[in-house]
Amino acid sequence: MATHEIIGHWILIFLTISILSYLYADNPFYKLAEHLFVGTSIGYVVVVQWFDVIKPNLYDRLTNDALGPARIVYLIPLCLVLFLFAKLVPRFAWLSRISVAFVIGFYAGQNIPAYLNSDLVAQVASTLAAVTRATKPDATWHQMLGAFVLVVGMLSGLVYFFFSRRESGPLNAVARVGVWVLMIGFGASFGYTVQGRISLAIGRALEVFGMNRTAAQAEQLHGKLVAAVCVVVIFGIVAFLEHKRKLREAEAERLAAEQEKRENESR
Repeated sequence: MATHEIIGHWILIFLTISILSYLYADNPFYKLAEHLFVGTSIGYVVVVQWFDVIKPNLYDRLTNDALGPARIVYLIPLCLVLFLFAKLVPRFAWLSRISVAFVIGFYAGQNIPAYLNSDLVAQVASTLAAVTRATKPDATWHQMLGAFVLVVGMLSGLVYFFFSRRESGPLNAVARVGVWVLMIGFGASFGYTVQGRISLAIGRALEVFGMNRTAAQAEQLHGKLVAAVCVVVIFGIVAFLEHKRKLREAEAERLAAEQEKRENESR
């Protein structure tokens, strides 16, 4: 492997351990990794937005002589972009509201029909399809049970949300079933999220230790040794800084207590 690849992998290990050091306490290593992540992310987004959005859709069209007088219309989005930066000047900050209102209105009008189709129409169609399959003569028992659970869960969840004021009776019982259905759904979603995060952590560990590379490359990287050194150095320094911080806080509390005692004696 090239030298820059090995050094880059060592930096990767150092930044990974620096992020994980936040589990012990907030420290300069975590802040360094956090700032690097935010800075590089913003820099990447700015470059991508310029070359993939602003340059082809605005700059190139404004400077394209083939469009003729028609390119004047692109001055409107240019003004809206500049209005967004007007928020940096308090005197002209109100101009940014025009751009923000335009963006929110445009995306709301564009996405509301899409969300209706994906989150309402498609789900209703899927529910009806499941019920249709369950009512066929050749339907199996698990198809009928699944359709029954699906319909009961959907209706009980709707009852829980739409009937905010409930009295004792059948409606309250249905709403309680809706609560259980929602809790099961939230629990499944949370479990799926946790599994995804665990999968990411496993992938990060494989990358740090070089286990996703060939044996020869892993031997050159010395991932386990570098990770162990980073853990000892980073957590050792963090523990020392945390100990010094606690000593300063204890000293400040002692001085404050002595000052309060002297004030009380002087009275």
